[in-house]
Amino acid sequence: MRRLRPHLPLLFDVAVTTAGLGLLGLLAATHGPAIVGAGDPVTWVLAGAVLVAELLPIKIGRGTGEVAPSTTFTFALLLHSGVTAAVVAQALALIVRDGLDETHVPRCAFRVARQTLALGAAGGVLYLTHLTGALRFDWVGLGAYVAAGSVYFLLSSGVSIAERLLGGRDRLRDELSADLVSDAATEAILIGLAPLAVIALERSPLAIVLLAVPLLAVHSAGRHASIHERLAHHDSLTGLPNRVLFSDCIRQAITCYGDEPVDVSAVMLIDLDRFKEINDTLGHHEGDEVLRKVASRLRDTLRDGDTVGRLGGDEFAILLPSVRDAESAIAVARKLCDAVSVPIDLDGVTLEIGASIGIACHPQHGDDVETLMQRADVAMYQAKERKSGVCCYTADEDDNTLMRLTLAGGLRHAIDADELAIHYQPQVDVATGRPVGAEALLRWRHPEHGLMPPVEFIPIAEQTGLIVPLTMHVLDAALLQVSVWREDGLDLTVSVNLSPRVLAEPDLPQRIAGLCRKRHVSPRALVVEITESMIVADPDRALPVAEQLSRMGVTVSLDDFGTGYSALDLLKRLPVSEVKIDRSFVLGMLGDTRDLAIVRYTTGLARELGMQVVAEGVETSALHDRLVELGCDVGQGYLYGRPMPAPEFTRWARERVHVRQRAAIAAR
Repeated sequence: MRRLRPHLPLLFDVAVTTAGLGLLGLLAATHGPAIVGAGDPVTWVLAGAVLVAELLPIKIGRGTGEVAPSTTFTFALLLHSGVTAAVVAQALALIVRDGLDETHVPRCAFRVARQTLALGAAGGVLYLTHLTGALRFDWVGLGAYVAAGSVYFLLSSGVSIAERLLGGRDRLRDELSADLVSDAATEAILIGLAPLAVIALERSPLAIVLLAVPLLAVHSAGRHASIHERLAHHDSLTGLPNRVLFSDCIRQAITCYGDEPVDVSAVMLIDLDRFKEINDTLGHHEGDEVLRKVASRLRDTLRDGDTVGRLGGDEFAILLPSVRDAESAIAVARKLCDAVSVPIDLDGVTLEIGASIGIACHPQHGDDVETLMQRADVAMYQAKERKSGVCCYTADEDDNTLMRLTLAGGLRHAIDADELAIHYQPQVDVATGRPVGAEALLRWRHPEHGLMPPVEFIPIAEQTGLIVPLTMHVLDAALLQVSVWREDGLDLTVSVNLSPRVLAEPDLPQRIAGLCRKRHVSPRALVVEITESMIVADPDRALPVAEQLSRMGVTVSLDDFGTGYSALDLLKRLPVSEVKIDRSFVLGMLGDTRDLAIVRYTTGLARELGMQVVAEGVETSALHDRLVELGCDVGQGYLYGRPMPAPEFTRWARERVHVRQRAAIAAR
């Protein structure tokens, strides 16, 4: 039996086709000439109606299922003229329709045979109850009509279900669902009209015009139901399946996974990189056009049997129902990345976007829709964090994600529970050694994980939106500390890093002004550090905020200079009064002439533009001395001090000030 299993679908199709076409040939040869010779006008009108109605199918459900109104006239022929007229008319109508649709001949033959067998069985029921050619509206007659219609529907649908089961494309529980019930209800209406059609046409063949009205109503209702079904399960912008339909497609792929699988099914989630910048800069109309173009590229890259869906926003989804293995899925994902990354031309503007794709495979990574989608989502965020483009799910990544989710929940509590601590790293005047400021660096005193550095939780805060209240908390605490230092005789500034999300907040200047008033500190005591990439990514929102802060007196510092875009035009346009040279160049400048050249060039350029220069990563006296030679203003690094809690920093600053004072007195 196992050897025959792969051939069962073909054997079933051959058996049904042979039996159906054999019955059709037998009936046509035996009774066909008599029917044609009789020249009954009702028979001919009904046969013509079968052909016309077959060409106007009613779409049923969200798939490709449909019911033809020809069922009414075929059953009317069965009642009025017998089974031969019905099967011959139905066969001719199907042949015409499939010919227009360019259906393969074997498929057309199977459909003709299936309908012939179903009509033959229904005719057999009527024959056994002696109702062929005679209408009866008593309980016996009504029972016979119901039985014949039921046999027709069950046999026709049963053959289709059996074919799908043998082909491994579905399972019985999925077939006996809402779509099958909908089919049955529509068929019942169409079959119920058949006796009325016979009565009307026996009075006058012109009554066919009146019969067309209810059938057109059924057809119209079916068409509107199909449109409504499509709108409910497809994205209106791209025409792609939405989340509901895409989930159903995954569910069907899981169901079709056979007893002896050789392939896997792959679910991919795609998030577009840099789409938000396009949407915010050019507007939603152009953003929508980009989404349509991306959808088209995804469709064109995949096979006919694969599914592309849009889940919302700039997130797409892909289902590969059958691929060899995870490596094959990764190869397809890379092709999708390449397709998306091709520049898009919109009215003469060339746009470049990218994609981050996460992959989860069935059955290795999950055996239900929710698990596969969740794990593909985990992999997608890994691809985005690593900037790798494509990432396939692994259990280790999920453990990390679970930890991130836990930390995200704890971070909300930490803001209110005073679990956040700020450490301050000294900034000194390299020429005199005098403390001039400190950079505020956040730490989390986690009850389980101990003192956590910002690299472990700031990305989580940015993803969850907590970065805004977190930054406001740091600003408030840092300004409070400045006021304490001022009361203690320490004239220091404090630097706070801003994230892209925070810099894009239009009311940020007003909120900072309010904090300065609250802590009785001048805005000039505050330095906000931003990066070049933040401005380039969203200049329309970031620049006005930075300019407003500068006008208030807040020092705007360009952090990590040299590692981003480093555009000279940016330095000219930005309201920047301080440049921080990245530590990688400072640490390497004694052994690498290129690093030295970058530090020398940046220092000279900034001073010419009237900006203060801060060098990060000063860890040795040799580096300090070289920075003095180059004319750098301020140094920051382990040579002067590591990040430390406020009390320890205060003691350090007092000591440095007292040392300088004693040195000055001694020099006199």
